[in-house]
Amino acid sequence: MRATLIGILASAITSCVGVAAQAEDAFQAQPGSNYHYGEIADAAAWPISAVGAVTVALNFSHRRFCTGTLVAPKLVLTAAHCLFSGSQLVKSGNVQFLAGLNKGVPAAISVAERLLVSKEFAPGPWRQDVAANDWAVIVLSNALSIKPVSVKSITHDQLRMVSNADSVLQIGYGIDRRYLPSIDRKCRVSEGPDDRAFIYRCLTNPGYSGAPILADIDGTLSVIGIGSGGNKKERLGVACSARQFEKTIAELMQSK
Repeated sequence: MRATLIGILASAITSCVGVAAQAEDAFQAQPGSNYHYGEIADAAAWPISAVGAVTVALNFSHRRFCTGTLVAPKLVLTAAHCLFSGSQLVKSGNVQFLAGLNKGVPAAISVAERLLVSKEFAPGPWRQDVAANDWAVIVLSNALSIKPVSVKSITHDQLRMVSNADSVLQIGYGIDRRYLPSIDRKCRVSEGPDDRAFIYRCLTNPGYSGAPILADIDGTLSVIGIGSGGNKKERLGVACSARQFEKTIAELMQSK
């Protein structure tokens, strides 16, 4: 039975990752998407205030937008694929974080000083294991005076528990609302083939790559994973689990 379940989930991942190219070029599609999954969120209210748009200048005329989360005053968590132009990691000076973007106006802004990408992430054609390694940390040049969001890896039992309790939410900036934060308060999550990634039904439009999936863990609202890629029509996505980046973020926080 478990082997059958894993097979079904693996098939779901395969169907999701086919749209990775769309997520990678987030916000470059034409505006006016008909897929509005979440509500307009209050950009000034925490934890929405800690979420922002990650902008990546690819050249003089092309700019990519993804979603990032402030997890420490100088650390922003996002999806690794957002920081690549083809097979090349972009220069840190081409990356900015616009926190609490509200009608196009950010509450705070900082340029990247350094980019740390999962050592296991390989840019290029999407493979079934890409989501598990699709994470990166942006080290900002300036600390932001915004309350960050903690990061917490969870067990399979906890994942099932928070999903059944309807206590999972996701926040991000997608092509459906370019300059306002969206929130899905009824995000559904389920196990993936292993502890490195899980399945979610929340915000899957282009632009939501890197968007945090949050849950109340031991009384603290924490990032349990980030969106990697998904099928916008079926609202089915694959998330990189916090298990993959929790240790790195903790070490970076101690080194500051």
